[in-house]
Amino acid sequence: MINLCKLLQTNRSRDCVCFTRDSLWCLIGLLFALSGPLMAQQTNPPADTVQTDSVGNEKYKASKRPTYRSQDRYGNPFANPTTPSPFQLRNPAQLDYDIQVDSSINYSLYERINGLDYRAPTNLNFDEYSRYQNQQIKKDYWKSRSIGLDGESAVSGKRLIPPIYTTPIFDRLFGGSFVDIRPNGFVTLDFGGRFQRTDNPQVPLRQQRNGNFEFDQQISLNVVGKIGDKLAVTANFDNNNSFDFQNNVKVEYTGYDHEIIQKIELGNVSLPVSNSLITGSQSLFGLKTQLQFGKLFVTSVASVQRGQSDAITVESGSQNREFELKGSDYDENRHFFLGHFFRKNYEKWLSRLPQITSGLNVTRVEVYVLNRNNNTETLRNIAAFMDLAEGETIYRDDNPNIVPGEGPGPTRNGANQLFNNLLNSPAARDINQVNQALAQDFNLAKATDFEIITSSRKLTEREFTFNSELGYISLNRKLQNDEVLAVAFEYTYQGQRYKVGELTEDYQNLSDDKVVFLKLLRPSKINPEVPTWDLMMKNIYSLNATQIEPLGFQFRVVYRDDRTGIDNPALQEGEIANEPLIRLLGLDQLNQNNDPQPDGNFDFVEGITINTDLGIIIFPVLQPFGNHLEELIRAGAPEEDLINKYVYDALYETTKADAELITTKNKYFLTGSFQSGSANEIMLPGFNIAEGSVQVMAGNTPLVENVDFTVDYSLGKVNIINEGVLSSGKRIQINFEKADLFNFQQRTLLGTRLDYRFNEDINLGATVLHLSERPTVTRVAIGSEPTKNTKYGFDFNYRKESRFLTKMVDLLPIVQTKEISSITVNAEFAQLIPGTTNVVDGDGTSYIDDFENTITPFNLSGWQNWQLAATPLTD
Repeated sequence: MINLCKLLQTNRSRDCVCFTRDSLWCLIGLLFALSGPLMAQQTNPPADTVQTDSVGNEKYKASKRPTYRSQDRYGNPFANPTTPSPFQLRNPAQLDYDIQVDSSINYSLYERINGLDYRAPTNLNFDEYSRYQNQQIKKDYWKSRSIGLDGESAVSGKRLIPPIYTTPIFDRLFGGSFVDIRPNGFVTLDFGGRFQRTDNPQVPLRQQRNGNFEFDQQISLNVVGKIGDKLAVTANFDNNNSFDFQNNVKVEYTGYDHEIIQKIELGNVSLPVSNSLITGSQSLFGLKTQLQFGKLFVTSVASVQRGQSDAITVESGSQNREFELKGSDYDENRHFFLGHFFRKNYEKWLSRLPQITSGLNVTRVEVYVLNRNNNTETLRNIAAFMDLAEGETIYRDDNPNIVPGEGPGPTRNGANQLFNNLLNSPAARDINQVNQALAQDFNLAKATDFEIITSSRKLTEREFTFNSELGYISLNRKLQNDEVLAVAFEYTYQGQRYKVGELTEDYQNLSDDKVVFLKLLRPSKINPEVPTWDLMMKNIYSLNATQIEPLGFQFRVVYRDDRTGIDNPALQEGEIANEPLIRLLGLDQLNQNNDPQPDGNFDFVEGITINTDLGIIIFPVLQPFGNHLEELIRAGAPEEDLINKYVYDALYETTKADAELITTKNKYFLTGSFQSGSANEIMLPGFNIAEGSVQVMAGNTPLVENVDFTVDYSLGKVNIINEGVLSSGKRIQINFEKADLFNFQQRTLLGTRLDYRFNEDINLGATVLHLSERPTVTRVAIGSEPTKNTKYGFDFNYRKESRFLTKMVDLLPIVQTKEISSITVNAEFAQLIPGTTNVVDGDGTSYIDDFENTITPFNLSGWQNWQLAATPLTD
């Protein structure tokens, strides 16, 4: 080996380090020693010298790039920690630390990347590793306390309230001495003002300027809190929720396995019952306790019931549902004629079913409503007119700005002069002057003759449908009472092309402050005296279902006679007696082959008498229980008494709410059943299906959730995944619990469930439930009596695996079992004790009629007899 000490002593004898073992390290030491004089010369160069590089004679040029080179860490990560500078990159995410402990309690730390050792392992004894771990715990603790003191907002995701540590007394009660509350949510406050000025000399000066402040707030809060390991609090609140069950709150105390108190719940609770004869409840609000006394488990609940039970049946692979609609339950504010010309010819075009003899083809329809969805893509300022494009049914027939025109005929812009006069009036096109111009120049009344909407929205093609051969539209949702409906469309009739209103290409070059002229179908103010009232179709009834199948569909129209108390499918008086109502009203004109021959069944003609996609029944007459029925009675024998008794003309001449008050005429019912959907996907009618409440029975066999079927509680849909159940053809019955949206009777549920578990195979149970309803009125009608029922029952369950049965089955030829055999024995007993809370003198009481709304003329001589007849009947 070369000894470099003597060589190095010539320059730096005191700083020399001798390397006699390793030639490589000796060479590195030589270069380091020689670099000292060179560095000194470069730091203080002579004045007459020029800096040159070590290669050539070129001048030195300073580089703009950094010359610093970061170095990797040497040694273990504990003795040589990395720099805390943020400019230094941390270890990559692929770097994993693996700690292993040997039998001598020595720790080995391995640093690996993708399973390969990146560095040599680091060995630590127990004291060194414990010291390092304590340092990390202290560091994390003080870091969390510092963050908690700074406060955190919901936007940044930081914690608002730090954990609070209490006295050791909490540790005994709640299994911990800390209180951890984590709120999350937001609070939005909107302040604003709306001020307007109307320069109308007809309006008083004080009323020309008006305004008010607008204030809106939204609070959405979600709180999760814990006190120790036992007590937990969860709550969520939103002031935009429409119902109480959407705001949940729950306080839950969970004990340890060896304690008597297993669980105490306060808030939204449930009471499942294993006895199939007694149905528990999932939508409860109250107190629930679970106690354990050795092998005896006791579950008790005292609550208010917020849901109601329901059931549906699916047969022959489809969902079977029954329906019953009153004659006054027509589907209002959804279906509208595009003009009076289409309404006038509706019955004539349908007189030869199943063909439509209209010669009409509606090609385009654009529908506008008030913008309430914050949609800014199709916003327009519109002006809709009731008499626009009408040639015969004109409300202002004496207004010279409207008539004359081309006269009666198809609905078109040139049917009267209103559309042309609007185009020639610049003020009627300006959004700032249109109200004044229409009121003064055209002599039209707002909310009756016209409507102005400054932020209207054009509906998409998926939000409505239209019948191209009959000229009416159907909206996917009902309009609200103050909503305006306006349209523009074009169509061909007997080879001629017509247009109503202004379509998109007609106003695409107009500025945003100009209005678009449209046809008004529904004003914001409902008035049965104006022609727009007749444009709303009152001969369509919704079944609240989709994908209705012709197979198994049944439909009848009955008249509920008060004298006999039964439903008659035909009227019993006059010349039309014993003639089925379904035939009189035009729904039975064809046989099963669509030949013009009545067969007593509903004419299932898609698009004419029924729309399977929308789930609606369509009468081929405009007023089935009004003018149409009156004409049939007059054709036989014009008896005014029968017309006054059976004709329900108020249904079409007044609003739906007013017509429903006339109970003497509202005696027509639409009843039947239908099948919709498929058996593997079953929609549950209702809102907010309670989790865990869905029970499915295939015949008499109960199905298991997530094994035989799955439930989507948000959509209310049951999906049968067991192919054996679908192919068996058994009747499927589904029991479920849904939220009671409009419940005015408070229902109180008290219950206790006892389970004595002898072992894992034997269980003996008992159940007691008491349901009580509070009456809303003192005089309860028959059929609406508040209940006060008590249920009790017992059940015994035994299940044991049996190897003997497995061996016996294996003895059969060509049979080899793979599953474990078991013996199951179930025995159940239950009894219902009915009652009512409406008790008078110790007996349950119901009233046939309270006679409060009855006005009967009588004289004093007959007062005694009338008083006797008006005495309420009990029980």
